[in-house]
Amino acid sequence: MIDPSQGASHRISRATSHAEKQCGIHSRELVLYCEHCEVPVCIDCTTQHPGHGIRPLDTAVPWCKEELDIKLKVLDEKYEFFKRLKRTYNATSEYIQSQAQQTEKLIKTEFEKLHGFLSEAEAGRIAMLREEEELKKRGMAERIASLNRDIAALTDLIRSVKREMGADNLCFLQNFQALKRRAQWTAGDPPEVPDSLINVAQHLGDLSFRVWEQMQSRIPHIPVILDPNTASPWLSLSPGMSGVSGSKERLPLPDNGDRFDPCVFVLGSEGFSSGRHSWDVCVGENPKWIVGVCKKSLPRKRKFTMSPKSGVWSVGLSKGVYSALTVPRTQLHLQKLEKIRVKLNCEKGTVSFWDPSNEQHICTFNDAFTEPVFPLLGPGIHAEALTIAPTKVSIHY
Repeated sequence: MIDPSQGASHRISRATSHAEKQCGIHSRELVLYCEHCEVPVCIDCTTQHPGHGIRPLDTAVPWCKEELDIKLKVLDEKYEFFKRLKRTYNATSEYIQSQAQQTEKLIKTEFEKLHGFLSEAEAGRIAMLREEEELKKRGMAERIASLNRDIAALTDLIRSVKREMGADNLCFLQNFQALKRRAQWTAGDPPEVPDSLINVAQHLGDLSFRVWEQMQSRIPHIPVILDPNTASPWLSLSPGMSGVSGSKERLPLPDNGDRFDPCVFVLGSEGFSSGRHSWDVCVGENPKWIVGVCKKSLPRKRKFTMSPKSGVWSVGLSKGVYSALTVPRTQLHLQKLEKIRVKLNCEKGTVSFWDPSNEQHICTFNDAFTEPVFPLLGPGIHAEALTIAPTKVSIHY
């Protein structure tokens, strides 16, 4: 027997001849359709398809086309999805170019500041060198002038003594005692000149480190840099990526997987899985904000509950009330905050919040961090900026 599931002898090509419309086994017209094997069959073939659904050929066509329509619908949806994805990729490619150009511009701006600082430091150092050079040369010129006066006086004295020594013997001897007294230099020798040379060691010694040390006092260190690729389209970051504020309109940003949407947040660019970390956030007059940390796997494309159970450890201000964001919210009775300090201890699993103006402890979350956690900021929409405060860098010798 022939395996009907293969259906090799029952398949019909698009250009079907009269012979091909007949069963290759029984030479009878193919007028039926086996739903199970999905092949046309003749009346005699039905015995080879026991228990299979058999229907007239004409009624099978709409049935098969309906099945293909379902598959075509899926393919059409996939096609439209790929087209949308291509548009997204094209937009992302253009944004990457724009992002690179803007970043390059900001890099150049920052290096121009550094070059300006270094040029200023160089000019200051050279000015100090020139000042010392002028001072040392002036002192040496004064000493040379004094020596010139002494040399002139000695020249006159030597010439006078030699002239008296050329007198006749009697006159010479008569004036000998007076001449001997005159032939003495009573003014003394010029004093030694201390520190007469340029203090080269002071100007060149460890120059690079001292300039860097000076730079540290002039250029602020930002402990948390915000990641623009995570920022909601309703947020706008400062050029230095240390501040974030609400945008009056939705920004045309790529819908990448790391970006928050619809939630209005931004993360720090660096996650923490070990050690102790601290940073201050300037909240200013912002009427609504959220500050804290969150786990790396926090959903970005859907809403979530702000709570430790969701992987968010934070505090916030809303409608004039400070709260620790738990379920339910825990109200915090605080004086008006200008800044809030976040302290993270990964080993102990603690996130604590403080008022840096008076070192007042606000609240502490205790948990076990099973993945990296990131600084999280939410300024609300149409609100003032939240800014990471710069810190002073201590240099230990």
